[in-house]
Amino acid sequence: MSRILVPIDHSHVAESAANYAVQLASVIDAEITLIHVINASLSAVDNYFIDSIDEVFNVSNKKLQQFADELAEKFNNKVAIQIEVKFGVPGFAIADYANANKVDYIVTGMRDRHNLIERLLGTTSTIITKMAQCPVLLIHENTYWRRPEKVIFTLDDSSDFDESIHKYLVFNKTFSAKTDFIHIRSEDEATQSPSNVVLQEMFMEKVPEFAFEIKTIYGGDIVQSIVDYSIFEKADLLVMVHRKRSILDGFFNKSLTLKTAEGFHLPIMVLEENIILDK
Repeated sequence: MSRILVPIDHSHVAESAANYAVQLASVIDAEITLIHVINASLSAVDNYFIDSIDEVFNVSNKKLQQFADELAEKFNNKVAIQIEVKFGVPGFAIADYANANKVDYIVTGMRDRHNLIERLLGTTSTIITKMAQCPVLLIHENTYWRRPEKVIFTLDDSSDFDESIHKYLVFNKTFSAKTDFIHIRSEDEATQSPSNVVLQEMFMEKVPEFAFEIKTIYGGDIVQSIVDYSIFEKADLLVMVHRKRSILDGFFNKSLTLKTAEGFHLPIMVLEENIILDK
């Protein structure tokens, strides 16, 4: 059985992610673990108006269990839901837990508006996306579940995406969603995209068991081109490969994946390039 990890901070966007995760889990036959991370600082104790770390943990555990029970009741106990409470820095603690426990997917909420510190250092969702070794689904507030029937998978010529493609094929076995593999080019060049050539070679060896097209899209603004194409094609899911960067580099440079995710209320699956397959 697959495992889905859902970070919960008791915000509306986390609730949207949990709702999406339950319905995804019911289709792919997965169990869910809700994880809440208590920020490991003295201020966390002050916020709860209690004296001991044990009491902080007990209060958080009780609140998360109540949320899990309400979630299970809301969806008629479709899936098994477990809970986990940890101390630490949320983004790092969640990614570490996911990697150590080899979860199959993380479904996490993503907010549109960020303060200055979050922009510089990264929000919890961006840290998870950069550090997790499994696919991460980014869900905005009020993003509702739709069974993926049309998927846009974006490619570039800088990422080593062959393992990510295989991970997507595993995911799409359940849905057989029609998939457009698109390469966005900022200039109209006559030569064929290297990524398209690699993709065609891969599919010559093993043809996917779903309808697909390989396309090159021309546009001056890559992010806007991806958004426009996804809207025009009425996509249910956007899949992007996250290029590996150092943590320090990530503080000052937003990847194309994260730029696309912000403000775009479509579920986005982020695959790390060259992730190691366990299946």
